[in-house]
Amino acid sequence: MKELELFQVKVQKRAQGFMTLQESIGHRFSELITDIQLQTGAPSEAVASSIFMRRFGFFITAQLYLLAHGKMWDGPLEAAQLVKTEGGIAFELDERFVRNRSKGDLEKVLKVYAFPVVEAVRKAGHVSKLILWENIWGYVIWMYGMLESEQAERDVQVLLGADIWQPEMRKSFFHQFLGGRSYSEAKADYKRITCCLYKELPNTGKCPYCPLKK
Repeated sequence: MKELELFQVKVQKRAQGFMTLQESIGHRFSELITDIQLQTGAPSEAVASSIFMRRFGFFITAQLYLLAHGKMWDGPLEAAQLVKTEGGIAFELDERFVRNRSKGDLEKVLKVYAFPVVEAVRKAGHVSKLILWENIWGYVIWMYGMLESEQAERDVQVLLGADIWQPEMRKSFFHQFLGGRSYSEAKADYKRITCCLYKELPNTGKCPYCPLKK
């Protein structure tokens, strides 16, 4: 599973890190956000929270990449470890939980992994859920753009529909982020509809796809 390293994810026999993903959205959230602020100069919890979710977007994208290849990492959030790297936060996963894909796995990634983390960070970090979901979508659309398979195409179309998001969420956030364009158009010329707040970091300008960029 060397390919997962493209998404800052490693699958190991003994995953090790400085805290688990469950801890990061629970009792150690303040510790994580303070550390991110110290490392990046983020001026607020909201900015640091968005930066964290940009990294978490890799975790979800790696899960969807596995599904597109007929596999699934089925571990609890306690089995996902956060690791510090030069580029920021990466992830190590316990390989015991890798299995073949089965029915309902796409929905599980959305509702068991993505949804609770977005909600926890939204509340604790005081940042819009639209920003957090789009931080995930930016990597998801990039990943699917690299794949040319029927399974990947089926998966992305399901994720763009409302049914798989309900009842926890009323609609597909991913579809909302198309901004009225088709998936093919958005994939060819990616643009955000929210600002990820990255521009708030010291000596950092707007991203090329920032909606605030003139």
